Amino acid sequence: MRKCLKCALFTVSLIFVLLLGQVVFRPVGATTENAPSIAPVGDEVYIPAGAFAMGCAADYSAIHCDIDATPIHLVYLNAFAIDKLEVTNAQYAACQAAGACPAPLSVASATRPDYYIDPKYAQYPMLNVTWPSADAYCRWVGKRLPTEAEWEKAARGTDLRPFSWGHDEPTCARSNIAILRPGEVLPEPCIGDTVAVGSYPQNASPYGVLDMTGNVREFVSDFYQKDYYPRSPYYDPTGPEVDLGKYHLARGGGWYDHARLASNWVRHDEASAELYEHIGFRCARNAPVTPMPTPTSAPTPTPLPSDAGYFGAEGGLLWITHPGHLTALHIPAGTLSGTMTSEITLSVTYTQPRPVGDFYGADHFFVVDGALSVRPVEVLLGFKDTGAMITGTEELYRLDATAWVTDSITTSEHSSGHILAWIDRPGLYAILGQTNRTYLPMILRR
Repeated sequence: MRKCLKCALFTVSLIFVLLLGQVVFRPVGATTENAPSIAPVGDEVYIPAGAFAMGCAADYSAIHCDIDATPIHLVYLNAFAIDKLEVTNAQYAACQAAGACPAPLSVASATRPDYYIDPKYAQYPMLNVTWPSADAYCRWVGKRLPTEAEWEKAARGTDLRPFSWGHDEPTCARSNIAILRPGEVLPEPCIGDTVAVGSYPQNASPYGVLDMTGNVREFVSDFYQKDYYPRSPYYDPTGPEVDLGKYHLARGGGWYDHARLASNWVRHDEASAELYEHIGFRCARNAPVTPMPTPTSAPTPTPLPSDAGYFGAEGGLLWITHPGHLTALHIPAGTLSGTMTSEITLSVTYTQPRPVGDFYGADHFFVVDGALSVRPVEVLLGFKDTGAMITGTEELYRLDATAWVTDSITTSEHSSGHILAWIDRPGLYAILGQTNRTYLPMILRR
């Protein structure tokens, strides 16, 4: 989508993202002078670390998929906490009274001329603020605006649901949105203005976050870039480094948005419309980072969680992640043999590093079981740290008898942080390189 808000430049600090060698910017720590204490845990929702599929694909949902929300891609996020509800008029007014937040652009909403100043709307979502004003509030309470990826994971969880509650179409009983009534050509709003935050507990996301679909759109911290997803890093993406003229993003749908404009993946670039009266926000903050598992020194590797999926003629996506590793299988439509649904199971184990001939492999093993046809399967292997491996020497190999070969492997992408390739033979696969670290074997069985 194309719609984002004009905003002032903000101070940034540089962090390096190892995956793909990209450099991104993140806002520096917020000032908490004259700020209230951080909201109690009950006002926030904890989102655990892990991966999820971000964006959309036409073959995964009947809901419209905009080009700027493609391709669907995997993202790993560290744990974070996000506000359960949108920031209210009363909360923002306290920040303004303390001199930390500027006055809103208007005190009115769509149908209420005294929306911001009338106490009966105190628990309604804050409107008519620019991105810098929303950012100022979150800093005042010791938090920050969520990234686009954080917002989407909090809204959809780790499956491919189009709305926070699941796959069912929105209704006026479930969300403050616009719907297309029988016999009508254009969708009509259910309410025609905002409602108090938390009015629809039945629209909770898998984590319990409310109002991610409907009521108001919400600012996130990222700048907007139409073609950002194809180059998005796997670990904790924070958006483009600089503003490319479209300003910041807003996510989620407002009370006037139809379902296709309110799905979990829709990206609103506010530069084209500057609809300040329809945008609110919520805040987030980092959560303690879960330590990476320590590989076992026992001869038998310690199994870690696995995943399984049932795929038929339509294909699908399956992945396993770890804070330092990623393996994903894309099963194209028609890949699985036969007309009955087949099962593909992916499991992961870890061992101590071991030498592999002239190469050196390390601690990441995959087993894939499934009945595959002669059509190839796409495999994505991501790695955050190559250790002492010489950059550029890592490559995907297949074990043929006693020799590691590259036959029947077609590599389509290769960087210092990932390899994307097509494989069409069962067997043991591994990413190997000169010196040591990063060994990602996979067994593919018929």
